[in-house]
Amino acid sequence: SRDHKVIGIQFLFTSLTFLILGGLLALALRWRIAWPESEVPLLGKVDGAAYTVLFTMHGSVMIFFVIIPMLVGAFGNFVVPLHIGARDMAFPLLNGLSYWIFPFAGIIMLFGFFLEGGAAAAGWTSYPPLSKIATAGQTCWIVSLIFVGTSSIMGSVNYITTIVKMRAPGLTFHRMSLTVWSVFITSALVLFGTPV
Repeated sequence: SRDHKVIGIQFLFTSLTFLILGGLLALALRWRIAWPESEVPLLGKVDGAAYTVLFTMHGSVMIFFVIIPMLVGAFGNFVVPLHIGARDMAFPLLNGLSYWIFPFAGIIMLFGFFLEGGAAAAGWTSYPPLSKIATAGQTCWIVSLIFVGTSSIMGSVNYITTIVKMRAPGLTFHRMSLTVWSVFITSALVLFGTPV
């Protein structure tokens, strides 16, 4: 679809799916902390290395696939055109493409669980020295972030263009709602910060 409301709903339900997955990862972490000697259901014994993988993947899923897409992708897509009096986003095809790259990036990241060496284990920030651990899961994590970052950049270009060029006549920047301002500022930050 190219309709901003449908794409917003798609972002919402995909983010909720990732929220369930991130919640299950958090549950496994809490289980390991509460009962360190017992087996975690469906996972078995969780040693230190497996705990680091769970911690990394929980943080990565929650930040990159729940919080950011739910707040900006779902909420922004649904609300911004309605608040500024536009029929749709400036670039509907780009909007749809930014959505479809997002679940693809999540699948790539989760694919690391099935590779030799397991998923990424460098924390959601992937700072050294942990990021130097070369595994196929860490490579999937990096490739996934490139794709989800590309999705965010595409969305940011779309939001900024829509807000600047498609406001209703008489709707100046000083009359825009704080919701639109928050999406506008967030998009500017994403646009300048994500490529770096």
